[in-house]
Parts: sequence; structure tokens; C-alpha cells
Amino acid sequence: MIISSASIGSEWFLNGTATLQREQTKTQREISSGYRIQDAADSPAQTEELIRLGSNLVTQQTYKTNLGRVQAETNAADAALGTGIKLIESARTIALQGSGTTVTASDRQPLAAQIQSIQQQLISLANTTTEGRYIFGGDQDLSSTYQLNPASPNGADKLTPQTATRVITDPSGQPIYQARTASTIFDHQNGAAGPAPDNALAALQSLQVALAANDSPGIATALTSLESVSGWLNQQQASYGVDGQRIAQEQLGATAEITSLQTQISAIRDTDIVQAATDLTRESTAQSAAFAAQAQIPRKSLFDYLG
Repeated sequence: MIISSASIGSEWFLNGTATLQREQTKTQREISSGYRIQDAADSPAQTEELIRLGSNLVTQQTYKTNLGRVQAETNAADAALGTGIKLIESARTIALQGSGTTVTASDRQPLAAQIQSIQQQLISLANTTTEGRYIFGGDQDLSSTYQLNPASPNGADKLTPQTATRVITDPSGQPIYQARTASTIFDHQNGAAGPAPDNALAALQSLQVALAANDSPGIATALTSLESVSGWLNQQQASYGVDGQRIAQEQLGATAEITSLQTQISAIRDTDIVQAATDLTRESTAQSAAFAAQAQIPRKSLFDYLG
């Protein structure tokens, strides 16, 4: 078998132009998609790093989303407690009105009705929701927490167990936030001893009953309890404020980390448009030059050699 130089040259030309065409197609794809690496075959050595960075990015984005939801929860809790504190102050004002020595039983009846209205409003605060969740519901955050019941010792019925085991952690596993329950905030208990002195529901119920019964000593006792309640609710609101500040800081950190990861991914994956345009020009020029050179090669037939 005789292999001529012409056949070798043709094979070299075809292989070369095919390679140039593949390079051009790849470069054009990089420019149109904006990605230099679209699958593992494009850069096997960098695929593992891209996977690692992509996984970290998803983790940070999920964390930031969760922080946003918790931030909404702490904001709603802070607002609810602010309103609750005002309600307790209103109840204290009513208690002072009803504690005077010249106040009659008939005078105290409408005051008792006002306290019952405050009880209902406080229970509504205990049932505050964000995104369809009862923020003081603990692990049972799809169900309301309390309902008014004037016959109950604290004027309300607890509707759920209200355990709170949900903890928000950062990507390293450190706890950032743990939810509180309505029973902890508004129905504080001293274990088996019963309601604590700062139990908001119990204090309001005691005041309502004392006013309705024209019970001056009972009104005085309830007034003292309401002072403790005010201090307790202010303490709870301050705790939510601290939580809110930390969550805001975590959000800033997560945003910065997301930006950093996106930059790292972009540096590996994304197309350098200027360089790609230069490469495409070079490849097109090389292809044109190859075709021009091929056209200049003399073409001889058998008759040219027969003479």
C-alpha cells in the first residue's frame, strides 16, 4: 500500500480544521451561556471544588432564609409583648381606680368588664401568628395556644402542651435562637406551686374576680401581682430584642458569605467574555488561514505526470 504525501496532507488538514471547529463551537457556547464550565467534562480537575462551593452556597442560602423567618418571628413577638405591657399598664390603672375607699360595688362592675376585655386581648397576643404559625406555640405552632374561659383559675384554657424544642443553629451547629411559649411568657408557673407572682393571666383573672366581687383586699393583691407581671414582660421583650440583634448580625454574615461563595464559583465557572472573544477571533482567523493555505496547494492529476 502506497501512502502519498498528498493523502497525508489532506488528513492533517481535515483533522486540524475539525479541531479548530470544535474549539470555535466550545468558545461560542461559553460566550452564549456565560459559563466556561457547564459539566464535569469541561474541567474534571475543578469539578470537585465547584461541587463543594455549590454545596456551601446552598447551605448559606437556606440558613439566610431561615434567619429571615426567625427575624419575622422575633419582630412579631417584640411587638406583641410591647402591646401586652401596655395592656398590663391599663389594667394597673383600672385596679387603682377600683381600689379607692369611696368606690362602690356598682362602680367596680364596669371595671371588671374592662379587665375581662384586656384578658381577651392578652390571649389574642398569646395567639399571635406569622406565616400561618403561632409564634408562641412552641412545637405545636399550627394550633392556637389559649382561649378565654372566665371559669378557669387563670381565666383561660391552655389548648396545647407548648413544649419548645425547636432551635435555630448556624451552619457550624451553634445555637442562635430558641422559641418561647405562651405559657412561659403569659402563664408563668412555679412548678407544682402553681402560678408565679408574675403570671399575667392569673393576675388579670384575680383582678377581674376581685372587682366583680367588690373585694378590696383582692384588688390590692392583684395590683401587686400586676407590677411583677410588668417587670416579667419587659424582661421577655428585652430577650427578644437581644435575639433580634443577633439574628440581624447573622443575616449580615450570611449575606457576606453568600457573596464570597458566588464570587469564588464565578471565578471558576463563568466565562471571561473578553478572553473568549479574543479566543474566538484567533480560532476564526486560524481556520480561515488554514482554508486559504489549503487552496494554494497545487492540484495535479495523473495526466500531468504522463507528459
